[in-house]
Amino acid sequence: MQSTIYNSPAEEAFMALVRSGLRDTVPAESLFESLRADEWEEIYRMARRQTVCGICYAAFCRLPDRLLPPHTLLTRWVARVDAIETANRAMAHATSSLIATLRLAGLHPVVQKGLSVARHYPNPELRECGDIDLWLPGPEFDKAKTVVSPSAGLKHNPDGSVSFSYRGFVVEFHRQLINVSSPMISQDLDSFTRRACAAEVSHDDRYPSPPPLFELLLVSIHIMRHAFGTGVGLRQICDYYCTVKALCDSYDPYKFERACHLTGISKWIEILNGFLVRYLDIPAEELPSSGFKGKNNVSPDVLMRIIREGGNFGLHQQEPGICDKPRAKGKMHTLVMFFRRSRFAASVAPFEAFWCFVRLLLGQLR
Repeated sequence: MQSTIYNSPAEEAFMALVRSGLRDTVPAESLFESLRADEWEEIYRMARRQTVCGICYAAFCRLPDRLLPPHTLLTRWVARVDAIETANRAMAHATSSLIATLRLAGLHPVVQKGLSVARHYPNPELRECGDIDLWLPGPEFDKAKTVVSPSAGLKHNPDGSVSFSYRGFVVEFHRQLINVSSPMISQDLDSFTRRACAAEVSHDDRYPSPPPLFELLLVSIHIMRHAFGTGVGLRQICDYYCTVKALCDSYDPYKFERACHLTGISKWIEILNGFLVRYLDIPAEELPSSGFKGKNNVSPDVLMRIIREGGNFGLHQQEPGICDKPRAKGKMHTLVMFFRRSRFAASVAPFEAFWCFVRLLLGQLR
C-alpha cells in the first residue's frame, strides 16, 4: 500500500488491519514495528469510530506478541470484542424468534443487510451489529404491523418503513427490498424484485436472504444513499467487499452490469471498487464490473474524506452500548448534509441524486 495516501502511520496500520481482517491474512509486520502506545490508541479510536473493532482484532491477533497493542489497551479491546460477539448472538436469537413469529402469521420475511451480510464475513460474529431489518413484500408489510405488540412503540419513518423495539434491538420493517428515490425505477425494481424473490428465496432458511444479485445491489445502493446524505463508515465498505467476495460465482455478471445501468449506479460501483483498490489494496480482478463506459472523474479520495469525516453512518460518536445505531437527527439534518454533498452526488448518480433531493424537500413540507 502507498503510505503517502494515509494521514499518519497509525492510519496506514489501521487500514492494513482492516484489509487483513477481511482477507484472513497476516498484516505486514513492518507497519507495527515502531508504533507507540499513543498511536495504538489512535488506531483503537479509528476502529471504534468506523465500527470495525472486531475485524481489526482478528487481524492483529496474527501478529507476534511483541507487536501487539499495549496490555491496558489490549484488555479494553478484548472486552469490546467479547461484547460485540455477545450482542451478535443475542441479535441472532432475537431475529430467529421474530421470523418464527411472523411465519406463524403466514408471512414471509426476508433479512436485509445485518445478519444476511454478516454471514459473508470470515467471522460473522466480529461484524458489529445494528438494526434488525426485514423486508415484507406487498400486503405482507401491513399485515406484519398487526403482529407487533402495542408496547413495542411502533413508529412510522419518512422512508415508508416502520420501526419498533424487540428484545433490546431496533427492528425495521421495509416495504421495498431495495430503496431508490426515482419513482419509476422504484416501481419497476420492486415488481422485478418480488418476482425474483418469490422464485429464489428459501423461506425454510433460518435467515432467509435475498438472491445474490439483489443482495449485492441492495448493499451497494444502501451505501451510496448514505454517502450522499449523512455519510458512511468503513464498516459499510467492508460489507460491500465481503458481499462481493462471497457471491462472486453466484450471479450473472452481465445481469449485474445491466442492473447497475438501469438503476444508475454504474459509476458508483466504479468508485467503490476504486476505493478498495487504492486504500485496502484489493486486487481489481476480484471486484465486479459495472459496465461503466464513461469517464470517472471522481477520485476514491473523495469517498475516503467522507469516511474520515463521519465514521459509522456519518456519526462521530457512537451510541451507548454495543449494537451501534445512529440517533435520528431529523429530516433537516439529512437535507443539510445532502446539500453539502450535492456536487458529489450529482457527479456519481445524477438521476438518483435529483430524486433524493426532491423527496427530502417534500419531506420538509410534511
